[in-house]
Parts: sequence; structure tokens; C-alpha cells
Amino acid sequence: MSVFKLPLGLCNDMQGAIAKFWWGLTKEKRSIHWSRWENLSQAKIRGGLGFKDLSCFNQALVAKQGWRLIQASDSLVAQVLKARYFKHSSFMDASLSSKPSYIWRSILWGREVLKKGCRWRIGDGT
Repeated sequence: MSVFKLPLGLCNDMQGAIAKFWWGLTKEKRSIHWSRWENLSQAKIRGGLGFKDLSCFNQALVAKQGWRLIQASDSLVAQVLKARYFKHSSFMDASLSSKPSYIWRSILWGREVLKKGCRWRIGDGT
């Protein structure tokens, strides 16, 4: 889940299994849904129970791999991906090549989260 983009159908199936467990739903017995699942998946500070949207959580975990490429550019994985996919540019400017691997497509999908949250900060170097 933290390296590959999970298919949306799989995320929905896992969330459905969590919801069925939470509501106590079985084939023999129906239960009452006291609140909408979207309300329960809100953060606790907003009045929900803090259940995660698994697709968004998956994207955040994959974005963490992209952040590791930026921060640990001397690691073996970063060097291999740089040599293969973004030899003459930075990770944030890299594009989808002609035959990318599933890992690279997943990391670029997670990079969208980084683009929304990264900011350039100018300082004096201390």
C-alpha cells in the first residue's frame, strides 16, 4: 500500500468490509446505520470517528516515497529511478516516459500530493 497505487475498486472493497464490520452487518441480520459513512470518516477533531479514506491514504503513502526520493537522493532506489526516468531534470519536473513501470506511475501519482503541499522557502542557509 505504501509503494504501489492500489486500484480504486480494491480500496472501495476494503472500505466496504470495514463498514460492514463496524455496522455489524451479516447476511441474516440487518442493522441500523446511525450516521453516513462520510461523516464517520471525518477526523475526530471534526466530529467523526477518524476512519481513513483508503484511496487518499494510499496516495499519501506513495507520496512519502516521492519525498524520500527528494530527501535521500543518494540512496540506491533514488539513483536507479533518476538514471531511468529523470536523468536531466528533477523529480518534481519529471514526466511519464514511454514505457514506465507501475512503481514509477504510482510515485508520479503520489507526487500530486507533494505539488500541492511543497513550498520554496528562501533563507540565509543557516
